[in-house]
Amino acid sequence: MKTVDWVICMVAGTLCLVILGMVGSLLAAIFDPTIPNEPILAVISPAFSGIIGGFIGMLAGVNLAQHNVEDETNDESI
Repeated sequence: MKTVDWVICMVAGTLCLVILGMVGSLLAAIFDPTIPNEPILAVISPAFSGIIGGFIGMLAGVNLAQHNVEDETNDESI
């Protein structure tokens, strides 16, 4: 396994754990009648959007980098 692949797996795993934690805390807040939902939603919504945006950005960057490497490899074989 190359270093880049290892880093991608670690980042993806970390982001998945963060998302699971955020969803778990959101569900706990929604189903617990003693906790008000508005403050929880005010904090989680921007953070959730940022985490999802980071995850999509990482996947897009990896995809573009792989296409760039493939293009350079094809150019050298010509």
